[in-house]
Amino acid sequence: MDWSILLIDLVPVLIFVVFDSLGKLKYALIGALLAAAVELFYSYFLLGGIDELSLIYVSLFLLFGGLSYKFNDPIFFKFKPVVISTVSALIFLVAYIGGNPLLVVLMERYAELLPPWAHAQLSQPPWHQVLVRMSFYMIFGLLAHAALIAWVALRYNTWWWLVARNVGFILISFLVTALSV
Repeated sequence: MDWSILLIDLVPVLIFVVFDSLGKLKYALIGALLAAAVELFYSYFLLGGIDELSLIYVSLFLLFGGLSYKFNDPIFFKFKPVVISTVSALIFLVAYIGGNPLLVVLMERYAELLPPWAHAQLSQPPWHQVLVRMSFYMIFGLLAHAALIAWVALRYNTWWWLVARNVGFILISFLVTALSV
């Protein structure tokens, strides 16, 4: 995994949260977009390219950030992860219904990125079934994450939104994993 995607996600959002909490929405949006652009240049020049996920992420940043800027309302920017979680849940659902649970497909496609011991273990039938269950439960986990973010974005301040967005996803992922094992 390219860990720069985490920076492309976290740094601009932190800039947005800090400036928005100071009541400077336009500065928050411009700062977040500039930080995302800087990180894309970093990825391009130091890592030799920009991956598709980074491009999609920045495109969504531009879309939702642009809407927030135009309407002077942070709710559009705050709903970007709601859309991402909902679309991801739909992708998990379509793959599952199609008989190709997404986590199984990803494990097979990117097996060479795993340590040999991890690939050997995950290839065993019991772990294969865990990945199938996780693929199913992720549908509900991602929808729960989207609902949590939407609820917090509409009712609480930007700092609580940041917690729901990040810690909420981690907690839901742990719950999905625990239910699957």
